[in-house]
Amino acid sequence: GNPSGGGPLLTNYALTLLVVFFLQSRSPPVLPSGLRLRDLAGPEDRAEVGGWDCSFPRDPSVLEPSGNTQSTGSLLAEFFSYFGGLELSRLLLSPREGRALPRPPPGALGGLRPGPLTLQDPFELSHNVAANVPPRAVSRFSRCCREAAKFCRGPEFRHRSRRGRPWGVLGLLRPGGAPENDGGGFTIPLPLRPRGGSGGPGGFREVCGAVGFVLGNVLGCGCDPGGGPRVERGVPEEGEEPPRDPSDPGG
Repeated sequence: GNPSGGGPLLTNYALTLLVVFFLQSRSPPVLPSGLRLRDLAGPEDRAEVGGWDCSFPRDPSVLEPSGNTQSTGSLLAEFFSYFGGLELSRLLLSPREGRALPRPPPGALGGLRPGPLTLQDPFELSHNVAANVPPRAVSRFSRCCREAAKFCRGPEFRHRSRRGRPWGVLGLLRPGGAPENDGGGFTIPLPLRPRGGSGGPGGFREVCGAVGFVLGNVLGCGCDPGGGPRVERGVPEEGEEPPRDPSDPGG
């Protein structure tokens, strides 16, 4: 995603909507469509913003439970297979209706601007949240989905590797072309840098400590801060304080 917004990449909002749309389009659906949420909204839930109907129920107890019994792993594999097989340039992905529609001509739907990926905002229906994404990025997204779907069909996604190779979700996170080390692992760079300087305020250091704790102590990953000597499973280097457990209020 593109945290700064705009540019040639999918924003985090657009990626989130892709996940929501996919879950809406399952049979039976995992999530209700925007239209269904509107129909379930009570009088106290009615809201209009900028002329658009943004009504949805505030009380989650009014939502019907989903009849979908697919596992999380099955849904993840199906996500990649689904988007890898769609001809995105011909479609309008509508979280409002919870299904894919033929792409409308330019200027339809209140001025919606279609593009290589047309992903309609569920409330502001004239807004394509992926209008900034060029054909090359959409093509790469589709290709990556097909490659991920192929991995999910293989044994490395479902079964732990006997050779210590990345498997399951970790195998999907492996950057393309990343070399494995002697233990069968690989490196994922996390460019955490404070704004306006190299040292950063104390809050930034606490964030880095929390990230290091989750990666090392929860996920069992090795951490290599700043490209220096490898730090295994959250064990501090000599003279360094161990990362604080964010769940421990006493520090």
